[in-house]
Amino acid sequence: MNLNEEFNTVISKLKKDERPHIKYSEEEFSELNELWSGFLEDKNFNELIKVFCLLDNTQNYSHVFSENIYRTFKETDEAEFLIYNLSAAAKHIIAYHQKRGERTPFELLEVLKKLIKHKDPEVLEWTLRTIETLGSQAMFLKDDIINAKPGILAIFDKHKKASKQIIEMLEKRWAPRE
Repeated sequence: MNLNEEFNTVISKLKKDERPHIKYSEEEFSELNELWSGFLEDKNFNELIKVFCLLDNTQNYSHVFSENIYRTFKETDEAEFLIYNLSAAAKHIIAYHQKRGERTPFELLEVLKKLIKHKDPEVLEWTLRTIETLGSQAMFLKDDIINAKPGILAIFDKHKKASKQIIEMLEKRWAPRE
C-alpha cells in the first residue's frame, strides 16, 4: 500500500465534497497498522496524520489497530494527535465491539477517564464526543464527566461551550424518567 497515494486520493475526494468511503481488507489494515507502528517508533507523528485520515474515512473497521491506539494515547499528549486518536478509537475499538455485541474494553474507559481531565478544551470536547458513543457504558464515567463540566464562562470558548452542552445532554439521558 502506498500511503501517500491513498492519502492524496482521500484528500482529493474531500476537496470535491465527496465522501471517500474507503473499504480495506484485513491485509490492508495490517499494512496500515505496520506503518502506524513504524511512525510511533520513529516519533514521526506528522506522517501518522495520514494514517488517521485514512482510518477516519473507512467504511469498515478492524481490531488490529487497538494496540497502536492505546500506545499512541501513552506516547503523546499533544492535542491534535489525541483528537485524531480518539476518532480512531471511536471507530476501531468502540464501534468494532458494539457491532460484535461486546462491551467496550475497560482499558479504553480508563484512557477516556484520564482525558476528561486534559488541560486542552478541545481534547475535552472530543473526549466527550467519544464517550457519547459508548451508550450506557458512559455511566462508568458519570462522576468524572460531571466534575469536568465547564462553568458559566464556557460561553466564551467554543470547545468549552460544546463540552458543557454534551455534558448537559448526558445528564438528561441519565436522569430518572418520570
